[in-house]
Order: sequence, then structure tokens, then C-alpha cells
Amino acid sequence: MQKSLVVFSDGSPVPLDGKFHVDPLDPLVSIKYVKSWCPPGVTRVFSGGSTSRLGFLSDGTVLKFPFDREDQRARKCLEIEHHILSALGDHERVVKYLGKHLHGLNFQFAQNQDVRRYMSSRESNLIPLQLRERWVNQAARAVSFVHSRGVIHCDIHPNNFLLDKQLNLQLCDFSGSLFGELDGQAMESTRFFLPRDPLTTPNERTDLFALVSTFYYFMCGREPYEDLSDDDVTARYTRGEFPDVTTVSYGAVIKAGWTGTISNAKELEEALLQDDENRA
Repeated sequence: MQKSLVVFSDGSPVPLDGKFHVDPLDPLVSIKYVKSWCPPGVTRVFSGGSTSRLGFLSDGTVLKFPFDREDQRARKCLEIEHHILSALGDHERVVKYLGKHLHGLNFQFAQNQDVRRYMSSRESNLIPLQLRERWVNQAARAVSFVHSRGVIHCDIHPNNFLLDKQLNLQLCDFSGSLFGELDGQAMESTRFFLPRDPLTTPNERTDLFALVSTFYYFMCGREPYEDLSDDDVTARYTRGEFPDVTTVSYGAVIKAGWTGTISNAKELEEALLQDDENRA
């Protein structure tokens, strides 16, 4: 008999019927068992998030498909991502979109995967400063471009920046983004989240806060306040207290993005350029 690998918080197994069941110890939480699947043509699954998975197709490209093929929200988010990427078109700092597939979305593979994986597999002090500074500038250009097209990413963090064969950066994962009437309803995690009412509509400022927090990760190899609890981080951010970046490359720009002195990605690009000129 097949056994459930998904359990409630008390350790008891979740029924295999594919329906939501209330957690015995937490009535506000419902869980369902989802049987793993791979669409035809996927040779290997190599990554995934809460709603979607990534797998290789036989031609070496990538298929992004719903983790649960009956999850209508996941399918809606992929449809949103399709419309956004189609509207953005080709751009060197945005993941290369190859179009719709019967079971999801088709992408060009980024050989070095995402920045977090790349940096986590190496000693951060062995990654050249020049390369990390290049990522900062490329990330700023990526976000400036999508904002110029009316797209708010809504979930900027190191995992959503891919690295190609030459270690150049590409912004990815627009399934939770905001574009006109399309809203994937994503939200940043704590260390990339501008303190605000969670019901507030995301905007350029919220993306920018997440972006400079990502810069901090590029430069330092860790998230802001990674040793503190989420509640402590939120409290400090709310009080306007941020990590010391005095000796960090582009530190003044990062701080300005955190405090709101810089309010949009275009200003951010100009500030980075000015910082480079001042150090030249």
C-alpha cells in the first residue's frame, strides 16, 4: 500500500485522496497530498518552488510546469507570466522565453542557474568583487527595464536572478508579478520586504527595496540580518534600522534604496554610475 510522505504538524499522514484536510493542531492550516508528476518529454526535474517545477526537455531547454496539475492558481500564474514575458519581449537582462508549451512555459537554460545557488556553492570572498559589482549593475538594468514596461516584479531576491554561461545576470520568475490588470499576488520574503500594510499594492518602491537588499546579498554573501528572527528583522526595518554598509561596495546606494532617498530604478542606475565615477 502507498504511504503518504506528507504529514500534519502532529506527524500523522495526510490522506492520499488529493483533497484538502484541516491540520489537527492548527485549524487555520489545510494540507493536501499531491502526487509527484512529470509532463511527457521532461527528462529530469532539477528545481522547483511552492507551485511550479523546472525540468529539462530533450533539446536542453527548460519547462516550467505546475507542481500540482490540478492547481488552477498555479496555471493562472503561468498564464500571467506568459503574458508579461510576451509583453516584455527579448532583453539581455531578462530570462530568455521561448514560448508556451502544452504543459507549461519553455525557457532557455541558464547554465549557472541562480545567484544564490552559485554563491552558496563557493566561498563568497573567492568570487571576484568585479563580478559581483557587475551583477549589481545588471540587476539594476533588468529592474529598470521591466519597470519602464509597466511591470512590478513583486518578488525580487537572489533566487530570481539567473546566471548564463558567461556569468551574466537575467531576471526571472514573473508568475507572481503585477502588470496592469494581471496580478500574480506574490510578496517578498521578510529580508526583502519594505515594511507596509500587506494589502498595499506593490509598486516601484517596494521592488527597489527588495533589489537593494539583493545587492547586499551580492556584496556580502548573506541576506540582511540573516542571524535574526523574521520578527526582529521586521521591527528593525520598521524603525529604519539597517545593516552597516559603510565598508560595502555600493554601500551608499544600498542604504539610499533602503531609506527611500532613491525612489526608482532609473535613479538607482544613475547613482551606481556616479559611485563608479567617484571611485575611478
